Amino acid sequence: MQEKEKWSRYCVSTHDAVAGNEVALLRDGEEAFPALLSAIGGAREFVLLEFYAFSDDSIGRTLGDLLREKARHGVKVYLIYDSVGSILTHRDFFTGLAAAGVKVAEYRPVIYWKPYWNWIKRDHRKTVCVDGRCAFVGGFNITESDAPRSMGGRGWKATLTCASGPVVAGIEKIFWEAWAASTPLSGPAAPCLPLSEPKKAGDKRVAVVYAGGIRNVRSIRRSYRCAIDRAVEYIYITNAYFLPDRLVYRRLVKAARRGVDVRIIAPRDTDYPYVRLASWAMYAHLIKNGVKIYEWQGSILHSKTAVIDGMWSSVGSHNLDHRSLHYNLELNLNVYDGAFGGVMTRAFRDDLKKTRLITLEEVRNRPFISKAVSKFLYLFRSWL
Repeated sequence: MQEKEKWSRYCVSTHDAVAGNEVALLRDGEEAFPALLSAIGGAREFVLLEFYAFSDDSIGRTLGDLLREKARHGVKVYLIYDSVGSILTHRDFFTGLAAAGVKVAEYRPVIYWKPYWNWIKRDHRKTVCVDGRCAFVGGFNITESDAPRSMGGRGWKATLTCASGPVVAGIEKIFWEAWAASTPLSGPAAPCLPLSEPKKAGDKRVAVVYAGGIRNVRSIRRSYRCAIDRAVEYIYITNAYFLPDRLVYRRLVKAARRGVDVRIIAPRDTDYPYVRLASWAMYAHLIKNGVKIYEWQGSILHSKTAVIDGMWSSVGSHNLDHRSLHYNLELNLNVYDGAFGGVMTRAFRDDLKKTRLITLEEVRNRPFISKAVSKFLYLFRSWL
C-alpha cells in the first residue's frame, strides 16, 4: 500500500498507469538509432511508424530500404509522415515506398490555397511499434540532423524510450487513430490491424499521455501539472523549446518557492532561435524565484524529458510550448517507477556537466535591443 501511495501521488488517474511493463532509456542517437533499426530489422509481423519529419537523406534512405525489405518479406509496414514536417522530402520518395509495399499515409496534406488552419495542426509524434512486443517513443525524427555522428548524422541531442508490455497496445491504438485521420498515398485506407494482446513484460507502471483532439488536448499538460504540484524534492526538465503556458510556468515558480529543487536545461543552439529569444523574457522572474536554468553547450538540443522526485518520468515528443499544447498531435510515456526514475535522474545530472548556468546578473545585463526583442517575441509566443 505504501508503494502504491508513493507512485500514485504523482498520477492524475491511477487507471491510466498500466502495470506490467518494461521501459529502457536510450539517452542519445548513438544508443537510439541502432536499437531502432535492430528492432525493425527483427520484425516478423508488422511495423507501425509515425514521424513528423522523414527526410530523403542518407538516414531516411537507410530506413526506407529496410522498410522495403521488410515489406518484400511479408511484414506489414505502415508509415505516417507529417506533410509540413516532411515538406522538403519529395513526394516521389514516399510513393516509391508505397510502390514497394509499404502502406504510406500523409497527415493533413498541404494544400496551398486552403486557409492557415490547414497548416497549423501537425502530427509531431515520433513513434515506432514492432510486432506488438515493443514500442519506441521519443524526440528523434528520421533525418541526418537527428542521427548520430557515427552514422553520418549531425548528432542532435534527443532521448528515446523503448517500452514493452501492455502499454504497447495503447500506443498502437493511438497510431490507428492518426492513420484514420491521414490520407493514404494510393488507393483507399488500408484496414487496421487488430491491437496486440497485452502481455506482461516487467513491473513498471506506464501511462500513455497524448494530444490529438479536444478531449485529450490537455492530457500531457495535466500530467505535468499534477506531478509538479506534488513534487517534494526536485523537478528536472530538459526541453528543446521551453516556452510553457502560464499554468505550468506558475506551478514551477510555486514549487521553487516551497523549496523544491527546480532545474531546467534549455538549448543554446537551436533550429528555431526565435523561441530561445522568447524564452529569455521569462528567465529573470524564474531565476529570482529560485528556478535554476542551464543552457546546453553541446549539439542542438531536441530532447523532451522530465523527472520529478525520481518517481515520475516523462519522455516523448511534447515540447513545453503553445504549439505542442494546442495544435500538434503529441505522445509521451509517463513512467511511475523509482528504478527508471533513478536512471532519468542520473542522466539529467550527467547532462548538467555539459551545460552553463544562467545567472540573474547575466539576464539583467543583456543589451537593451536583445531584451526588447525577447519581450516582443514573448508577446507572440502563441504563434511560435
